[in-house]
Amino acid sequence: MYDMNGLYEAQSVPHAIELLKEHPEAQIIAGGSDVLVQMREGKRAGAVLVSIYGLDELRGVSMEEDGTLRIGSLTSFSHITKDPLIRKYIGVLGEAVDMVGGPQIRNIGTIGGNTCNGVTSADSASTLFAWDAVIELTGPEGVRRIPIRDFYISAGRVDLHPGEIQTAILIPKASYEGYKGYYIKYAMRNAMDIATLGCSVSVKLSDDRKTIEDVRIAYGVAGPVPMRAVHAEELGRGLPASGESVEEIGDAVLQDVTPRDSWRASKAFREHISTVLCKRALEEAIRRAEEEDGKPDEREKGNANREPDGAAQNPAEPAFPTGQHPLIEGADGRQYKLVRCRINGEMRETMVDVRASLTDMLRGNYSLTSVKKGCEVGECGACNVMIDGECYNSCIYLAVWADGKEIRTLEGLMGPDGELSDIQQAFTVEAAVQCGFCTPGVIMSAVEILESGKEYTRDELRKLLSGHLCRCTGYENILNAVEKTMRKRLGKS
Repeated sequence: MYDMNGLYEAQSVPHAIELLKEHPEAQIIAGGSDVLVQMREGKRAGAVLVSIYGLDELRGVSMEEDGTLRIGSLTSFSHITKDPLIRKYIGVLGEAVDMVGGPQIRNIGTIGGNTCNGVTSADSASTLFAWDAVIELTGPEGVRRIPIRDFYISAGRVDLHPGEIQTAILIPKASYEGYKGYYIKYAMRNAMDIATLGCSVSVKLSDDRKTIEDVRIAYGVAGPVPMRAVHAEELGRGLPASGESVEEIGDAVLQDVTPRDSWRASKAFREHISTVLCKRALEEAIRRAEEEDGKPDEREKGNANREPDGAAQNPAEPAFPTGQHPLIEGADGRQYKLVRCRINGEMRETMVDVRASLTDMLRGNYSLTSVKKGCEVGECGACNVMIDGECYNSCIYLAVWADGKEIRTLEGLMGPDGELSDIQQAFTVEAAVQCGFCTPGVIMSAVEILESGKEYTRDELRKLLSGHLCRCTGYENILNAVEKTMRKRLGKS
């Protein structure tokens, strides 16, 4: 159970604003990948939450009449990466958010939550700075739009007025037309880690591709908030698109960055890699801009989340309408909700405490013990289940959000007589089970991979499974099991 004093579910943006006015002490929860973790750690203990997770009106990417790209604040990282408009016009943003956590985190985490946290290490933030993003805020006084550089006030603090919620992130046409970009995240691990330093560069070349017409250089963790290297940008405008210019611009960023010492890295080290990352990112951005074919960036070819052109960017349709059951107050003074969902193909209905996670519900109400309680902060993947066809860490997914959803756990993979599925058999044959604690969660990620019907490289499979931590070090056997099952299903074994 989460230590919260109340939960209110918004049915629309105006309703969310009304709830915030009625409960001024309340905090917004979107995907919850940060809020619920902080609550578990005690930082938000006893909070009252207004959930906007059910507001599909705030999901998806669209283009406005003037060419502005509109990204709904509840759009998850994984859907940003897959979105055709993002891939066509600002593919670097899809690449950047594809470095957040692991696959399950990218399915639940939202770009609005990532920016509203106000943290300098947010993987989306530096790229949004480099593309002159505009933040749309909706509140009691109406809608206001402010440049992202003005949205960040100080470490962990953004310009959200009482009663306001972030409803969209806008990329004006003038900010992306003719530009190419590249983002580099320096971290201790390739997944499930925050940036030691992040650098995002966008560049626009002259028509003959010989001169840097404009350059934007943005950093995360180079100061208390995401920032632009304005002196280096000014220096770079008008310079030749050459290696010498890249070196000169990269060295100039030290006039702007103000990193600090921390347990992750020293100030001196961050200053060093700020120049190195800028040079590498700028070099690649120039290379992309020099391509004259006008085609979208194809650097996502190594991206294991890549969808074919024209693929839908929105989540699968729910099994039936959501939000149909209101919150009620029990005799004990606690809040409860009737949750009706389909679990492993069977309709289920139960009353849940609003403080409960989906893990609590699946284990406590339905005895689905394949869903393990591990870290309970979304890091180990032992509680991983499929919701509407995508994998989520159920420990950081509120049980009340399961209303109207289609949920699958390991128990749902077995045949009518208890026979194991092909992927379960493969884990046995390849000795991928080890101690078995994390195995059910890993298998559910494998199911999502296999049901895509695509062929992935071994490196791509490694990335798609990166949201799981196996203490028995059985990673190679796990990869073998998934790879062989994939090839067998594709008729290539």
